[in-house]
Amino acid sequence: MPATPSAPASSLRALWPVAVPVVVALAYASGHLGWYLTTPLGRVPVLDERENLALAESIFRGTLPAEPFYRASGYALVLASLRSLGVAAGALFSTALALGAVLHAVNAGLIALLARRWFGPVAALAAGLLCALNPVLVHYSTQALDAVPALTLFLAGLVCLAPFLGAPAGSGGTARWLGASVFWAAATLLRPNYLLVWALLPVLALPGWRTRPGRRQFAAAFTGGLLFLATAGWQEKVSGVSGFLPWQGAYNLWAANQPGFHGRYYTQHLSLPPALAEKNPARAESMLLYQQETGRPPTDIPAMNAHWHAKFLGYVVQHPFAWFGQLARKLYALLNDWEQYNNKTYAFHHALSPWLCWNPLAFGVLFLLGLIGAARLIVEAPRTAASLALITAVCAASVLLFFVSARFRLPLAALATILSGGAFASFSYWQVWPLARRQILAVGWVLAALLTFSSFDGVRSRATFVQDHALLAHAAATVGEDALAWNEAQAALALQPGHPDAVRIAVASYFNQLLDGTARPADEAAWKRACGDLLNDSRTDAPDLRAVATLALWRSGQRTGALTLWRELGSTPSALAARVLAQDETVSRAEFSALPESAWTQPLVRLAAGQLDISPPAGVMLEALDRVAPQVKRIFAPTP
Repeated sequence: MPATPSAPASSLRALWPVAVPVVVALAYASGHLGWYLTTPLGRVPVLDERENLALAESIFRGTLPAEPFYRASGYALVLASLRSLGVAAGALFSTALALGAVLHAVNAGLIALLARRWFGPVAALAAGLLCALNPVLVHYSTQALDAVPALTLFLAGLVCLAPFLGAPAGSGGTARWLGASVFWAAATLLRPNYLLVWALLPVLALPGWRTRPGRRQFAAAFTGGLLFLATAGWQEKVSGVSGFLPWQGAYNLWAANQPGFHGRYYTQHLSLPPALAEKNPARAESMLLYQQETGRPPTDIPAMNAHWHAKFLGYVVQHPFAWFGQLARKLYALLNDWEQYNNKTYAFHHALSPWLCWNPLAFGVLFLLGLIGAARLIVEAPRTAASLALITAVCAASVLLFFVSARFRLPLAALATILSGGAFASFSYWQVWPLARRQILAVGWVLAALLTFSSFDGVRSRATFVQDHALLAHAAATVGEDALAWNEAQAALALQPGHPDAVRIAVASYFNQLLDGTARPADEAAWKRACGDLLNDSRTDAPDLRAVATLALWRSGQRTGALTLWRELGSTPSALAARVLAQDETVSRAEFSALPESAWTQPLVRLAAGQLDISPPAGVMLEALDRVAPQVKRIFAPTP
């Protein structure tokens, strides 16, 4: 007689299809993260990352502004909890990236568990590895963003709910329904597009209403609402305005659906001053547009949200066919293999990473494999397939209502990955199908392949690459990699001449290279063009940078014009210092000595102080005097 397997051996056999993907996912994400932390973007939080960290710090310190939450507060609350556990402010960004890598491994395990329930252990291993090795998921796991943590909560809720998706209505398990409700409510507090998914729970529980267990399940489906009440109470305490949804959603709903726009990603409509654009262009734009359209100041957040909701509903009611056309365009982009822009263009950054660039796994592959798994599930477990189709449809609708940009569709990628496991579970299962069923699957699969890998309606536009170059240039400039900042700013300007962020970075980064003697003379002409663009842009609100740009006139031999511009900048520290270094006798030593301590961060001020032999404030280190003269000569000497 064959030996009966021991309990530990049996447990190990049940565990390995889940454990292997977890280990692989952690190794892959950690490898990519190790490289990413050496890059400027891995050291400097940008855009939404910067906002998340700032909000977390405000929560930790109890210094939240007395206004409703513009962003969803859930992820910032997670980061604030890390601060409370002892993570230093300077280490929070890297800790958040490491947390994302760990959550990627957790997600691989959760996906494997779900695939094992519906298709068996082979499918669990296949689906888990598809998640572990998905470069898109790895990319987003190493960002200080809410997408991956919210996906973890969504998958955890689905694991709780999975046993009942194919079970008779009203079968027990109240605790699991409660868990699903809490997890999906928590996911909503990180990413509000999960709200419709949470609202689906009572619908899924409703068929069992006539039984006592079914009524308990129905009641448990609402439990997560307690998290919404707690968040609403917190916001009311902070701002005096109740509510748990962030107020950015109302304008985004209109911006994603307004006439004539593709809705693939947010597009800025107004030209904003750099100070406003750097903080949050969508927020600034929504407030400026509201003021222009209503004549009222954008201080009443509920009134402003009502305005955008009314515009959206009015457009849908008055032009339903045009709106359905926009939804069709967004649906095509949603199912396309291309990852739409969201803070970053995935294709741009995929090509930069040595850990991701070789990996062809993408949404289109998962979509096609998922269709095969879905077809199998429909035949073998139609009740489960119907419930899962409803969840998928709600996830898709949540995305289609807003933008279909890359990280918005991560839950759909996860669902496709789970179903993809079913395509690997048994390669012979479809052979017993009737010929007609196999033909329907084959035709549907070919049509889906044409859909996802096609390139209509500008769906694979690389126009957003200019933003990626500018973003990388900004990060490089922040960490002092001026050569990279210059090159990336020039790449952005080649795609969009006059790009305001790229112009500013180009002016500053080449000037810094002039300071340290690494500037290439061949780049001087491009720098002078950038300086001219900055000086001609009335939106530039950085007088010290204008003073630096004026140096290009001086180096071109236009000394009178340069001195005139520097004098017009008045007591701007860099302008005053430039006049000293240009030997403008109208500047007095006393005037320069009166500059505030903060002015000593400007390189020209340090050089001028050394030239005048003025002692800096305590704690400020000054260049040795024997190095000042060569620098001044190099910077202020006209170029041939």
